[in-house]
Amino acid sequence: MESRSVGARDRGFRRGYYVLRACGAGVFWSLTVPALAVAALAIVATIRRRRLDFVGLLVLAELATTLTLTLVTRNPRVAALREAAYVLVAGVFCLATLFQRAPLTHVFTASAASFGDPARERAFAYAWSSVPRYRRWQRALTAVSGAILLAAAVVRAVLLLSASEAGLADAVDMSNTVTLWMVGALGVAGGVLIQVPRRIIERLAEQDRAEAGG
Repeated sequence: MESRSVGARDRGFRRGYYVLRACGAGVFWSLTVPALAVAALAIVATIRRRRLDFVGLLVLAELATTLTLTLVTRNPRVAALREAAYVLVAGVFCLATLFQRAPLTHVFTASAASFGDPARERAFAYAWSSVPRYRRWQRALTAVSGAILLAAAVVRAVLLLSASEAGLADAVDMSNTVTLWMVGALGVAGGVLIQVPRRIIERLAEQDRAEAGG
């Protein structure tokens, strides 16, 4: 799921940023070098998979666009805003899937939580096509996840844009704290809102196995 991709990417950025800052690097390069490393790893992973899905294309496009802008401007504030831009794009992407045939959370869970079990695969397909309650809860989970991402992006952007040049490093620290709150909020929202869809899938899968066994 894109939101998880953003969370993993942000963790890599934060670790690299603080390591470089501890080594005496300036704010600009402490923000830029980890992003270059993440971009290189993303390209290598794509080459190894020999395929590029929509989410992978989105990630590479984000990295290419924001890194180019960062390196051209050499502005630490622009470098800091890059991560807020990633979160903003992820939130917009998440909400945009509400207007597609199936929202992001259903697509992700149907792929990741089937575990290769045909009964679970059929349960996900049937739940989406024939169980309105399941659809409502999955759409709610996608909407809440997207809203959390957008809110975090806006707060981070405000912190970074309102900071003085001298206070930019402190603003980056505050922005990173907002990221931790965002990850926590996503975890809580996902843990709560996924319970009803999970029970529906488990019930349908059990029914499918019982019918197949009978």
